[in-house]
Amino acid sequence: MSSQRLRIPEDVIFRDLAGEAVILNFDTGVYFGLDAVGTRMWNLIGELGDRERILKVLLAEYDVEERRLRNDLDDLIARLLENGLLNIDAGSVAGGTSP
Repeated sequence: MSSQRLRIPEDVIFRDLAGEAVILNFDTGVYFGLDAVGTRMWNLIGELGDRERILKVLLAEYDVEERRLRNDLDDLIARLLENGLLNIDAGSVAGGTSP
């Protein structure tokens, strides 16, 4: 596993719309919609910034197989990174599985 510090860029804003979310990068104009579970993941990314800590919280909150939840979280992180809606801090330790 990696101990990467996930960080939401300053130019990215988030709006909660009745449990679902819209994320917008002001600099690029890229926007992204999230369902309720994705919104919870996004909030935890902002609060905790650590993939493994986020996973532990989600496993306590949802009745889901760990492997599936890990895959869903990794997929969301990868898509957010690809779209410039999330960063990994430069001082992060890379290794293991990547998001």
